[in-house]
Amino acid sequence: MIKTWHYIKEFSDALELQLREDDKRWGDTWLQRMPQGQEARIEEHIVGYFDQFRNVGTEIPWLKIGGLALIAWIRENKPEIWNK
Repeated sequence: MIKTWHYIKEFSDALELQLREDDKRWGDTWLQRMPQGQEARIEEHIVGYFDQFRNVGTEIPWLKIGGLALIAWIRENKPEIWNK
């Protein structure tokens, strides 16, 4: 039986490539934003992706959404990063 976790390695590899590409453009700017309010900021990004999909047919960038989820997870689970 096929399970979602069977694809974790493949997804993780693709996500890492996406994050490395994003880092070339954005660097460590994700560290400049505090965890507070991240839900609204991330929602704006995702709504924008779906607006572009509906209005001009741009594919949904699932890996970018995955990257946003990872950043949110890090912010919530590694608060010591912001306590420095």
